[in-house]
Amino acid sequence: MAKMVVSLSVVPLGTGSPSVSKYVARVTEIIKSSGLKYKTGAGFTDIEMDSYQQLADLLGKIEEALIGMGVQRISITIKIDRRLDKELHIEEKIAKAEGL
Repeated sequence: MAKMVVSLSVVPLGTGSPSVSKYVARVTEIIKSSGLKYKTGAGFTDIEMDSYQQLADLLGKIEEALIGMGVQRISITIKIDRRLDKELHIEEKIAKAEGL
């Protein structure tokens, strides 16, 4: 039962290269392995979650992996859409926004 949709953008800094695709791919692997439902977009990944603890756990795993890859600084942008009265689903939000 997803009570929030978290939009997450992770930007590794201090990598020595303008390309960040290998770091983004690693973050996507971590999200996928979490078992949470997600949808990757051009700039953000939307993830269905039930609690802030799930978000904290995920961020910890992402940070640990990027540090292991030699990243010296990480910029994370998070947007949270939280509902207390009903479930939230990525597909429903997209369908409503597109008028479907």
